[in-house]
Amino acid sequence: MKKYILFFFLPVLLIGLHACDEGRIYENAVVATGEGRTVKMTGRISGVDKWSGDYSVVVAGFDDESDYAIVSKVVPASESDNDEIQLTMSGITDEVTTVELCVINKLRKRIVSLVAMECTEIADTILMDAGTVDASMYNAIQQKIFNATCTACHGLSTTPGGGLNLLEGHSHADLVNRASTTVDGKMRVMPGNASESVLHLILGTDISSDWRIDHSQMITSSDMQSLIGNWIDDGAQQ
Repeated sequence: MKKYILFFFLPVLLIGLHACDEGRIYENAVVATGEGRTVKMTGRISGVDKWSGDYSVVVAGFDDESDYAIVSKVVPASESDNDEIQLTMSGITDEVTTVELCVINKLRKRIVSLVAMECTEIADTILMDAGTVDASMYNAIQQKIFNATCTACHGLSTTPGGGLNLLEGHSHADLVNRASTTVDGKMRVMPGNASESVLHLILGTDISSDWRIDHSQMITSSDMQSLIGNWIDDGAQQ
């Protein structure tokens, strides 16, 4: 009799252990219960499928205290850039003060905010019109890193530093598979190999410490440095 009991419970235990470990790690996350408010998002959102597996484009709810999503739902990739996406997500509890179209990592941490909307005064259905959004990984790098930090010297000046133009419409062609003019024998960006790409090296190491400008202090956010590294390792697509 004991043998039969053992044989019955062993597969049940194994199934339970497998179900508990899905491989992802969520920090400060609350699972949606279906209770609370509902957000209905519409928009023409392109580039959702151009992110590496480290990130997800989502509609998410946040409070005022944390960068970690309380509730989130993945935005599906559209078949065409002109297609309108409609997404409904319930479970927006009272602690959620902002709903966003954004990019989160595997820990549900907000990496890039694309569209944000305050919702503290909305008691029932939150209508979110995202408009037309380029949600691609490269556009996030262009907007949040190049435009914010780099283009004053690399594009807007009379002669771009190092001959590198990081303005929109020029940056990808000037970076990917282009030989560096400052580091012999290396590419500015070598698709699939961040550790050998000058862009990643100058922002994350002291390789430029004896240059006229030390680039290692320009991007101090580890999330942004990881964003560049993951983009390169994933193929550096536009």
